[in-house]
Amino acid sequence: MRALIDYFIRLAVLKRGPQDLPSSPELFALLAVLNVLIGTANGTALFGNAGAALGANVLDLGLTLIMLLVLLQFRGHVARWLQTATAFLGLGVLAGCLMLFVRGPATSLGITELAMLIDFVLAIWLHVALGGVLRHALGIPLLAGVVIVLSYTIMAFNLIARVFPPAIGT
Repeated sequence: MRALIDYFIRLAVLKRGPQDLPSSPELFALLAVLNVLIGTANGTALFGNAGAALGANVLDLGLTLIMLLVLLQFRGHVARWLQTATAFLGLGVLAGCLMLFVRGPATSLGITELAMLIDFVLAIWLHVALGGVLRHALGIPLLAGVVIVLSYTIMAFNLIARVFPPAIGT
C-alpha cells in the first residue's frame, strides 16, 4: 500500500507516468469507487445534497473514462486505457483527500477563504498532474495535456451543471 501511495505522490509531482502503474482492474475499480465517494463528500455543498453530488460524480466518472478512451483511440494507444484511467482516478483520490483534509479544519476555524484558496491551488496542481498523465499516455507535450484537461473540465462541468445544477449561486 505504501508503494502505491508513493507512486501517486510521484505521479502528482510529474516524476512518474501511467506506464509505471500495474494494469489492474481491481485497483481501477477501487480507485473509481473512492473517487466517487470522496468527490461526493467534497461536492455536497456545491450541489446542495449528497444525492446530487453523487450523481454529478458518477456522471463525471463516466465522461472522464469515455474522454480517455476516445483520446487514446484517436492516438492508437487504446491498450494504455486501464493504466491511464487508473492514474487519473488515483490523482483524483489524492487531490480529493487533500481537499477534505484542508476544508474541514479551515471551516471549523472560520477561515473558509483560506480553504477556498488552497482548493484553487490544488485544482491547478491537479490539472497539471493530469496533463502529465496525458503527456505520457498520448505522447504529447505537457502543455498540450494540460490544455486538454482544462478543456475537458470546462466542457464536463457545463454538462454536469445542466443535469445537476449547483446549489451555490442560484
